[in-house]
Amino acid sequence: LAHLLEGAVTCKGEVNVLPRSIAYGCLSQTGHLRKLMLESLEATLFPPEALQHCKKASETFLSHCDTLFSHLLKLACANRARRFRRFAHFFADFNALQHEAWQLDEALKKTFASNLRYARPCWVWVMEQCLCTMIAKLFLGFDLDLYDEAEYHMIYWYVDYLYGLRIYNLKELCQAKEQSSSSGTKKKGGARQQQDKTLRHPPPLLLVLEATQATARGLFWLMAVSQRQGLLHVPAAASETLSQRFVLRFRSLENFRLPHLPSFKDFEMSSAACAPVADCRKVMQGARASFADAAALLERIGASKDRDDANDRSVDEAKSLRRVVVANQLALTQLARPDDNGHGRKVVAAATHHPYLVSVQVQAGK
Repeated sequence: LAHLLEGAVTCKGEVNVLPRSIAYGCLSQTGHLRKLMLESLEATLFPPEALQHCKKASETFLSHCDTLFSHLLKLACANRARRFRRFAHFFADFNALQHEAWQLDEALKKTFASNLRYARPCWVWVMEQCLCTMIAKLFLGFDLDLYDEAEYHMIYWYVDYLYGLRIYNLKELCQAKEQSSSSGTKKKGGARQQQDKTLRHPPPLLLVLEATQATARGLFWLMAVSQRQGLLHVPAAASETLSQRFVLRFRSLENFRLPHLPSFKDFEMSSAACAPVADCRKVMQGARASFADAAALLERIGASKDRDDANDRSVDEAKSLRRVVVANQLALTQLARPDDNGHGRKVVAAATHHPYLVSVQVQAGK
């Protein structure tokens, strides 16, 4: 389901009308979408027996999911511009579905009690699907060349927060899976949950998400300090209208209730460390630490590529992220050196190694 929602209907790696048309026709087959959703829900420890023991509540929830995800899957077969425009209309539907998911989870708790492996499978599933849609919408702006370079650090700042929510939920879910698969008693398992918050065997997908978040955070600091130091050419009109652009880029996301709704004031407070009066060396150190964290996570992905739960997508994404990390670490090293030539320097950001995460190059000024 997740792979199809990303718009991954291609032929020989390229977007093609024919496979998308065939996929569009397959979606209309009775029961196909429901099967995909149930497989995805079971990955969040949704008990299949709920279809029998909580039949009414489950059927109500799944029927509303059918409507929403049928539109999303059909939209995945559309072009990028249409997907970007239409994504904005789905977040209110996700918000309504989130309330239904909470009610179904409460019904599952009453029905299955201690036999329920995870306390909120439906709620986390809806949250995960919505967060993926939010991130996809923001990243489509890079594909469509909608953002000025002055907005890059703002987009990465928001994406960092969204990835953090995904990682928190998935870590909690993975802990539940590890505890349910252990052979200890429930009492010992409960004690272990309180004492050990780290995952013994984090899946490659989680490592990729953590590496992507660390890379986005490093780019936020790097792009912000480059802009404040005048190394990145930014039109005055773009920097002066940043608050209006913040509303334009993220207003549609407000239709879904997040644990905390990021505001422009929050963004300004995070960017205050990059102000001209601040110590930019600390900001550079923060960016360097973020890229170092990403590199360490990517090494773990490379070491786990032979595991059963590893897949080619995680390995390929790790390779692309590694190139981004190396390029930006090199840029930080160059910026840390004194400008001996006296001609000044400038920073150029381009999506050289990744479609959404830019690589910064330091060039001699004119």
